[in-house]
Amino acid sequence: MQTLILPGISKEDKNWVDETAKNLKTNDIVRPFYWMHWTDENSKFDVQEKAGLIVKHIKGDKVNIIAKDEGLEVANIVKSLIPEQVVSVK
Repeated sequence: MQTLILPGISKEDKNWVDETAKNLKTNDIVRPFYWMHWTDENSKFDVQEKAGLIVKHIKGDKVNIIAKDEGLEVANIVKSLIPEQVVSVK
């Protein structure tokens, strides 16, 4: 089981990701996400692309997703693509 932490698109959301990961009490593999456009201004944020990459990388594992703002949009797409693998979205 994995727990994914999907933030909003603001650079300030990096702190939210870090704090959420640090305070999480779970035996799951915790995967905080840091969006590329935070460090590369030429990178564009595309919710469909991010969802597709996540689906590809979880390789059949069950996941819980903690998300906010645009990360919630990504989470909902992931859930629609692999509903049998997504245990919860919060």
